[in-house]
Amino acid sequence: SRHAGAVATLVAMLRHRGDEAEVAALALSKLVRDGSNQIAKAGGIPPLVDLVAGGTDSTKANAAVALGNLAINNDDNKIAILKAGGIPPLVDLLTTGTDDAKRHAARALGNLAFNNNDNKIAIVEAGGIPVLGDLVTSG
Repeated sequence: SRHAGAVATLVAMLRHRGDEAEVAALALSKLVRDGSNQIAKAGGIPPLVDLVAGGTDSTKANAAVALGNLAINNDDNKIAILKAGGIPPLVDLLTTGTDDAKRHAARALGNLAFNNNDNKIAIVEAGGIPVLGDLVTSG
């Protein structure tokens, strides 16, 4: 496809950490709004999960956006994010992240859970339900 080369380059940049990863996470969060498989095919889901777990505040938020977008109406990506260990760091972000990161993590978890019982179970097992409840009541 038209963006495949750019996606491969951005995915490679995710693995470098620092400023390059931050720029790549932001670009990927904007590029994939339709659940496209390009990022997954380029091997981008595991490094995005790593950035949710260990990036800067803004990188965590952008990686959460990208994962949330990848999960929209895409069962393969939902499974890949689960297998890459993406749910526990998204649940952690609900309590440790900035307000933006919390919002993006909640949205990503909602997309991951939609029509996917395995992901719903993983969210429960990661302790996500009480945290999501607290977010709803406290903002």
